[in-house]
Amino acid sequence: MREKVKGKKLAMLCVAAMMFTASGCSSDMQTREEIVVPRQEAAWQTGDGGMEAASQQGTEGTAAELVQAPEHYKWEGSSGVVSVKADAAVVIPKADGFKTYKVTSRVFTQEDYDRVSGILLNGASLWDRDYERMESSNGFTLEEVENNIALLEKQKAESVEEAVKDKRVNAKEIDYDARIDNWRALAKEAPREAIIIEVPEIVAYDGSGTNAEENYLGGMATVNGEDFHVSLDNNLSDTWRWISFQIRCSRVNSNFYNFFDEQNGSAQAAEIDRAKARQKAQETVEAMGFTDFALAGEEYVQAVSVEEKEGNVHTDVVGYAFYFTRMIDGIPVTYTANEGGTLENDDIVVWPYERLELVYDPEGFASFNWVNPYHVEKVSDEYVFLLPFSEIQDIFEEMILKKYGDIYEEADKMKLDFFIDEVRLGYMRVFEKGNPMEGEMIPVWDFFGREVFYPEGKEPMTDAVPYASRLTINAMDGTIIDRDLGY
Repeated sequence: MREKVKGKKLAMLCVAAMMFTASGCSSDMQTREEIVVPRQEAAWQTGDGGMEAASQQGTEGTAAELVQAPEHYKWEGSSGVVSVKADAAVVIPKADGFKTYKVTSRVFTQEDYDRVSGILLNGASLWDRDYERMESSNGFTLEEVENNIALLEKQKAESVEEAVKDKRVNAKEIDYDARIDNWRALAKEAPREAIIIEVPEIVAYDGSGTNAEENYLGGMATVNGEDFHVSLDNNLSDTWRWISFQIRCSRVNSNFYNFFDEQNGSAQAAEIDRAKARQKAQETVEAMGFTDFALAGEEYVQAVSVEEKEGNVHTDVVGYAFYFTRMIDGIPVTYTANEGGTLENDDIVVWPYERLELVYDPEGFASFNWVNPYHVEKVSDEYVFLLPFSEIQDIFEEMILKKYGDIYEEADKMKLDFFIDEVRLGYMRVFEKGNPMEGEMIPVWDFFGREVFYPEGKEPMTDAVPYASRLTINAMDGTIIDRDLGY
């Protein structure tokens, strides 16, 4: 049985929002790839909904010659429980071939911090509240304490009103009086102004696993009158391989997730000039020195919060997220929605994939997030063997039905439809089961699309998460890879 540790799907949103305290603030492919077609010109839809024409080179290049893929892949199949309809563009990188690369985790360095903060924060210094000197008020100012008291009193009044309507004595199991008394006690010692200290901008790493604070850098930076939350977590160890470097504007109250309220979110996102935001994201990534990264995807996202009183999820800020992926010899590491954060059986260590993203909202830059940086080392200059696409196609048509059929075979009258709209060849980082200390980059085929569930007696449920790979196949030997596990 598998345990989901961390993911982007908003099915986990309420849990994630309660686990992480808020501390502040479709599918354009911009990599050097080609849809393999025999024509001289082809057109594809851009992220703005327009059409762009591009000169094609047919099947030139060793990779394309080896796989001999069609321009379009069409197929329909069914096992009774699972049905698949593929009508997909076939995307192959324009490259001479794939080579072997070794991949290991690395921590963030001072150089990483300096080049990112120098661009996103204009070199602004870090600061924070002096929580030792503000200990008696738990770091809050008098105004903040009074605002919280007012909010709790308002919620208490609403709760009493609801109890009267429902003819119940305690409509909500929240002791508002005790909470208000606690805040009033803090008000007695709360300073009118926050006590500020400078934060040394030093990136450190103690690999012993016993000094978590030494491996963490956090604070605030003020740029053009706006505050940004900065967090660099370098706590990489043999038992924890999930580290991150985040910068988030103070107008955003939590991390960004995929859409929860699509209708409302789409209206807000329409206020953003997507093309300009995309250009700004690309220019910013280049200015920060990520010359070996390229834009691999984009989508609407939203920052969300959970209301303490009701547990309701609220949209705070909507924006566009731009995802950048590592390029190796001109070939992208394929971006997918799968984070690689799933455990299997009694495993205690996961190794999520490297990710780099920037988010822009209607007011401009909103968030930067870089997770689990890689160190990539070439092992050989020899090109690896690639199976012809005809064999990959046969494997897909057999295994897509078997994999999901085995999962749902015991579900009473449950049915599942897949609609595959893109097939993509690119690099993927894999590792040996039980050894998430080092891995390798290998060529894989990913089959992207949406899925629709048909529970008995209920309305169909559609999973249309962008960049969701429904099946991943090793392009060298045809074995099936679980992207959630990383092997």
